[in-house]
Amino acid sequence: MKKLVFFSILLLVFYSTNGSASKPTLKINGNERTLSFSRSALLARKDATTIEIPEDPAYPNKKMNYRVVPVASLFNEVKIPASATIQFECMDGFSAPISKDQLLNVSPEGSIAYIAVEPAHQKWPSLKPGVNDKTAGPFYLVWKNPKKSKIGTEEWPFQLAGFTVKESTESRFPNIAPRSKLAGIDRGYKIFLKNCFACHTMNREGESQLGPDLNVPMNPIEYLGEENLKKQIRNPQDLRTWPQARMNGFSEAVISNDELNDLVAYLKQMATQKAPKK
Repeated sequence: MKKLVFFSILLLVFYSTNGSASKPTLKINGNERTLSFSRSALLARKDATTIEIPEDPAYPNKKMNYRVVPVASLFNEVKIPASATIQFECMDGFSAPISKDQLLNVSPEGSIAYIAVEPAHQKWPSLKPGVNDKTAGPFYLVWKNPKKSKIGTEEWPFQLAGFTVKESTESRFPNIAPRSKLAGIDRGYKIFLKNCFACHTMNREGESQLGPDLNVPMNPIEYLGEENLKKQIRNPQDLRTWPQARMNGFSEAVISNDELNDLVAYLKQMATQKAPKK
């Protein structure tokens, strides 16, 4: 069998040798070549522009203006196999696959992705005013017209640490795919990948460790039941008061009621596909 050839592209935030975070560099590493962009170089690019984000997931209830560079232009000289997936990684461990077709789209018919670059001497607002001064920078993946491609809030990673082009999700994590081919379960699987896989593993497979595994030793459908699970997804604080909880609820604008039913159908199916106990 022919070996699967794929390119590894890692977008990492590097700091100056004295440990200062004032000079982050955007680096795209491929197995054929490496591209490196300093913050100043990104801001000085001819394709850099300013866009307004009227509904910013990182800064709710604020209109934000960012100096940005189109994501697709940074990948212009990189060959990406058709079967590959792109995965983003953030500094806090938040990590998930993201549609390469959406990420690299340049058509105005769909949403367009940009890397927002935080100027060194013009910091963005704090994500948690009064708690700490951490911002969404130095790099933040933002979208123009996100509704056109139904871009979810989990697809706006801030404090971006990297992108990696990898083999297909199913080949890397074979135990997260449902065996059932029913349409609703398959749709639920796609919703899981888009909204849940960034924080949770499934059958111990996945790269993020922010949330618990959603199937072993128990699936949430088993200990919450369907109705409470839906409440948990809509607003976790409706079940448990936990001010430090990291999970935000998913409104109907992000996951519709029909999509929520499909997600629950996928989780029910996975409860019958548990990984063996270790």
